[in-house]
Amino acid sequence: MRKIRIALNLVYMIPLILLSACSEKENVGPTVDIVNPQDGASIIQGEIIPIKAMADDEDGSIIELSIYIEGEVVATEEASTVIYNWNTADLEVGGYVLSAVGTDDGEKSTAVNIIVLLDTPGGLNPDLTYGSVSDIDGNAYATIEMGTQVWMAENLKVSHYPDGTPITPISDSAEWNAMTPDVQAYCWYNNLTEYSDTSGALYTWATAMNGELSSDIIPSGVQGICPDGWHLPADAEWKILEMFLGMTQADADNYDWRGSDEGGQLKETGFSNWAFPNTGGSNSSGFTTVPGGFRSAKGAFYSVDHNAAFWSSKAEEGADNAWYRTLHYDREQVYRQYNDMRLGLSVRCLKD
Repeated sequence: MRKIRIALNLVYMIPLILLSACSEKENVGPTVDIVNPQDGASIIQGEIIPIKAMADDEDGSIIELSIYIEGEVVATEEASTVIYNWNTADLEVGGYVLSAVGTDDGEKSTAVNIIVLLDTPGGLNPDLTYGSVSDIDGNAYATIEMGTQVWMAENLKVSHYPDGTPITPISDSAEWNAMTPDVQAYCWYNNLTEYSDTSGALYTWATAMNGELSSDIIPSGVQGICPDGWHLPADAEWKILEMFLGMTQADADNYDWRGSDEGGQLKETGFSNWAFPNTGGSNSSGFTTVPGGFRSAKGAFYSVDHNAAFWSSKAEEGADNAWYRTLHYDREQVYRQYNDMRLGLSVRCLKD
């Protein structure tokens, strides 16, 4: 009896299987891909970039494929492959969303999105005229005139004092942490010499000053580790630069983040060195600030693509702190504050 019941069950199942097999097969949507450029790609402003989209439909055919830039359609064809030549010459730097939408003969559509970063070559401002100065090691630096001042347009990377005496390199974090504020030392970010070509060296305040006393006169009169004929800028001389760029005297005398877009005017354009979005980074001043990061008093390294920090020749009265300036990747203002002299910060020199 049990065998008969099983056989009957099998008989009942067959029509269901046949019925299922005969029902209309559901339309499967197409697959769509942007094969060029790659998601997350960095593109140099001014280039003509071929955007290539491809679509495929496993159970039918593609009747339309479209390419969009920032939500606006730029190309549509009745084809499975579409190429659009994107001219980036007149576009602002930043992130752009590229999309492709494919539709099959069953009227099903599939969309895909990628993000690309439109960058600039960075470097010095090509519309300005630069001078040059060399340090004791033979390193050459671009210089830029701004108002009554002439500044280095690159971070210092010298490893000797102006008289040729070597500056002590300290790579070990425990040794750096054990330093007193009067110790003169320098390092490369993360102890990698490759940073010398972009962001320069990081120096303690005592090193930048080369043993000289705090000064906030104009000019500071502190040569420090700067080349002959140049000096470490006083806090008051940083203020002159900031006010030349548009900052008010009241803002210049204030603390923390001050001004409006003066920091953006000082920062190198694009994202070759700065992290996205490099807010306001126009380099209209020619100062061409790149982020060198910093080394903490405990010897740890931080923020090489987020932060640029520069010593002044002014110490905080009655404490082991000195005044400095900071620019940040997502700010267009300038930060003014004092901090531990044992920090490793960048140096820009000012012509006497």
